[in-house]
Amino acid sequence: MRDAMPNEAHHPTVRVRVAKDGRPLGAPASARIERSVKDVWAAVADIEAYAAHLPMVHKVRRDGDDVTFHLKFKIGFFGVGFDFTARAAYEAERWLELTWKSGEPRDIRLRFDLTPLDDGRACLVEGDGEFDLMSLGWLAKYFLKHHPEIQFGIFPGVALVLIDSLRRAVEART
Repeated sequence: MRDAMPNEAHHPTVRVRVAKDGRPLGAPASARIERSVKDVWAAVADIEAYAAHLPMVHKVRRDGDDVTFHLKFKIGFFGVGFDFTARAAYEAERWLELTWKSGEPRDIRLRFDLTPLDDGRACLVEGDGEFDLMSLGWLAKYFLKHHPEIQFGIFPGVALVLIDSLRRAVEART
């Protein structure tokens, strides 16, 4: 991974992965955090504390390498809850990946890659998210069927919120 260019140093970059049929599958985003990899790792590795900064996450429970997320999603007056369990794998101060084990949304995969910048004074964070959009129940399926354009915004939003929430979690630790 390269160092961020001066004009993009503090601006996230997002890409959308698409299937052969054009459906969005997921999105990675990258951004610079003005803290060391050690500081950023401390925040992301404390999944319960980090998750408190994630929108929609109601609570998190960790049991060894299994992490269960309880999500709450509101649309107007309606609220829907989802739970999923993911398996955590990592290489300390390099990457963390949460891979779907059970629940909804199906096939979720969240990943962080950390790269030191500026002789260790800053960190390039790459956050990546993907999941099966159509596993979110009838309301999500109905909504996405009638507004398929929104699918292209969901994954970039997930990737960006992963990074922004991590930045806020790092700042809260100091």
